Amino acid sequence: MSHIAKRPNHETVSVSLVSSPAGEDGVAIRIAGGEMLVMTPAQARSLATSLITVVNRAEVKASLNVSRNFWHSQDESEERLSYVRP
Repeated sequence: MSHIAKRPNHETVSVSLVSSPAGEDGVAIRIAGGEMLVMTPAQARSLATSLITVVNRAEVKASLNVSRNFWHSQDESEERLSYVRP
């Protein structure tokens, strides 16, 4: 698993369609600092599928953490309420 020390803002990445001198289309990803990755459409589709999969996993994990925190706080509330005397 990779960890990113510094998270760039969303404007630092751009994706565009480029054409080679031979007339073939490619997908270019430019990141901060001017670095560029040029891929075939098939490579870009594979990368996009991988990104979507990883983002979905991250969202599910975040959702489970929120849910776990919610239920944990509910358990604490029930314990506090059980000690309340009329």
